[in-house]
Parts: sequence; C-alpha cells; structure tokens
Amino acid sequence: MSAIRAGAVSEGDNPRGSLVLAIWVDADSVPKDIRPLLLRRATAQRAYEGVRVDVRFVAARALSAIPDSLLTVVEPGKGAADAAIEERLAAADIVVTRDIPFAERVLTKGGLAINDRGETFTRENIAPRRSLRDAMASLRELGIAPASPKGSRRSAADTKRFADGIERLIVRAVREKKRLR
Repeated sequence: MSAIRAGAVSEGDNPRGSLVLAIWVDADSVPKDIRPLLLRRATAQRAYEGVRVDVRFVAARALSAIPDSLLTVVEPGKGAADAAIEERLAAADIVVTRDIPFAERVLTKGGLAINDRGETFTRENIAPRRSLRDAMASLRELGIAPASPKGSRRSAADTKRFADGIERLIVRAVREKKRLR
C-alpha cells in the first residue's frame, strides 16, 4: 500500500510536545451527511485539556469535499483505507467506520471506534455485532437474506446522535491519551 497523497498526523508533528488525538475517518464508507460535521471539527483546531484533536480522512479516491491537507488517498484495493489507518493508529485514537471487522481490529490495537450512528464499539459489544454481521453475510451469500442496503436514510436526529457520540468519545479518548502519557 502506497499513499498517493498523505496528510498524516503523528505526535512527532507536534513540536510543542503536547499530545495529539487523531480521529481517523474511513472516508470510503462514511455517509456524506456527517462529512461536514467532521470537516468543521477538523478546521476548528480545538484542543481538549491540552490535547490537540486532528481529523484525518483516508480513502481510496479523491473526495472533492475534503481538502487535500486532511485527506490521505491510498492505492485502490479491498481494505486499503483500513490498512492505512491501522498503520498510523496510535493508542486511544478514534476511528469512524461502519466496518465491524475493522472496528474489531482497531479495538485490538488500543484504538476507539464509533460508527456513523454514534454507537461506540467496545470490547464487550464487538463480538456479538461481529457474529450477527457474519451470520447476515452468510445468509446473503445463500440468497436467503436481501442485499445490505447501500443508501443511508438518515434523519437530523441520526446526525445529532453521531455528533453527541463523537463528543463523548473524544472526552474519553483525551483522558486515555493523558493516562498513557
């Protein structure tokens, strides 16, 4: 996997030595309606208790709505964006993804994961979610269950749930970053 354009962040990029919390967005799968919320967060340059919060989008294609400075474009391929995020993920960083197996790997690496509905994945809830996801995938392969819906019918309340969920997770991640320091 080689990056075409990279806007990667690391604690080494922070000359003052303050902590950096990265929010990694699997931009290939994140719904378009929450991108503006994440872009506002990225441009706000807001710090929490001395911890700088950076938002980085990773995708297998350029996304016109996302500035190049916030986007890492990777070579297209199955799981390429996920692999790029995993490679750069630090403990207590946040990943926004719909992909349950990817969220499970994030948790294993010490990261935090949240989906576009504002639901936080935890060590306690990831196994049952993975089991259900795998069962549904098997049923789809057999033609018993309908295909997974591609579109997203989201309400303003759904977007608000995500906004509230990400704020709660940022507070938790900041505490974790400070504890790990």
